Amino acid sequence: MYTLLNSAYFAQPFIFYAPVTAGFGLEPTTSICSMVRNSLLSAPITWYFNRDEITFVTVVGQQDYPVSITNNDFSFIEKVTLTDDQGNVWELKDSLNNTALAVSAFQQRPSACAAQQVYYTTGQQYVKFRFLGVPDQIYTVTVTYQKLQPQAGPYTISSVANASGSNTTYTGSFDPYSLPAGAPVVITGFATAYAANNGTFTVVSCSTTSLVVNNAAGVAVTATGFAVNISWSPLPDSFSDIYNNLYLSEILALNDDPRAQLYRARGVAAFLAKSSGLSEMQRNVFLTQWLTRDGQRQSALQMIQQGNQGRTI
Repeated sequence: MYTLLNSAYFAQPFIFYAPVTAGFGLEPTTSICSMVRNSLLSAPITWYFNRDEITFVTVVGQQDYPVSITNNDFSFIEKVTLTDDQGNVWELKDSLNNTALAVSAFQQRPSACAAQQVYYTTGQQYVKFRFLGVPDQIYTVTVTYQKLQPQAGPYTISSVANASGSNTTYTGSFDPYSLPAGAPVVITGFATAYAANNGTFTVVSCSTTSLVVNNAAGVAVTATGFAVNISWSPLPDSFSDIYNNLYLSEILALNDDPRAQLYRARGVAAFLAKSSGLSEMQRNVFLTQWLTRDGQRQSALQMIQQGNQGRTI
């Protein structure tokens, strides 16, 4: 598995082995990873490896359907289909993610579906789906959706328990979706006396307040540390030419290196090479995010320089 650390090792020769992390939590590398992944996985861009489905059944005369999302991973609707009891299937023309639908009492075969609300109850994600046209009969609804973008972190640790068996439990504030079982995680920030709490481990389990990893040498302490998921997942290793170049471009930009634009363009070119099946709009959204970044940065620098010059008059 290609990890965030591999990307960091790739970048360092280009900046003469200057550090790509400062302080704890592997920043700014951690946030750059999340930013790059967000741009590849956010709406409206859709990928086969980031897709899942849920089904539920309508009730005659009921417009809204709060549906529990088992893996807490709903991001946005991609497609919605209806199947009646005769096996007839219809794909709804409109699947809405940021547009609400009004309350209605008119019964018909629905023509649109909206993710009216996304909310959490005791850590469980729910999506309230609303139809345009109150269902006039029982339909089996299949919602094809794109998953959330997991965040690398850093997640704050407030205390550690002594190891039990092969595992150590860290208490703090975590995102279970971003720290799934089996994910590689780097834990940093503990002083030398508690250095056994630092290292690269595998997640055993995670809740919003507890992270269990396969550290057989954990030492109890109440102190601040940080956990970072170093996997690029769900991006496949075959996308490393995209995210390595984009990651490198941001590292170079932080060092005011003009080569940032070159590697940003290489990352975009790698994206275009893998964008078969994406619409023109989806491709343009990604290009706009990355190819205008240098222009905006140069404009900001020019304004700063003009302001400095103005103050010397």
